[in-house]
Amino acid sequence: MADIRTLVDVDLIEPTSTILRRFYTDVWEHLHYDRIPDYFRPDLPDNMLIPDRAVDPEEVREWMQILDALVRDKKVTFIHSIDDGNWCSAFLKISCVSRATNKPVTTYQQILCRQKDGLLSESYPQFDLLRFFEQLDQLPESAYELLMSGTVLR
Repeated sequence: MADIRTLVDVDLIEPTSTILRRFYTDVWEHLHYDRIPDYFRPDLPDNMLIPDRAVDPEEVREWMQILDALVRDKKVTFIHSIDDGNWCSAFLKISCVSRATNKPVTTYQQILCRQKDGLLSESYPQFDLLRFFEQLDQLPESAYELLMSGTVLR
């Protein structure tokens, strides 16, 4: 495991949360997919927190296209974020509208990311997909509770 001193770069262009907020506004809300590569660093540091977890701009583009096929009018709200050196941890609320039903959908995401030279070099997002798909009517209501009780969804 890498020494924590090698994981922190104090020569920052701007706080990582600022870059992250700009990414969500530009790509998630304004759908500027062509700018995705402008936010991510293709050459990753040797001391990644989790090896082999590189951010691939093409995967980000695919995820955004899948998401946009399901919902529209995405609004991302930063509920809380903490910058620590070149790392940022953020808790986000994502509000949108289902394309299939026109019902509002609200879900949450947590993300831990690191920047290098003004670009995101590592990203570890956690998206509440279970609640998201429940609200899209693609899972039964209370799917989480059903799964915790041992129900098998088929």
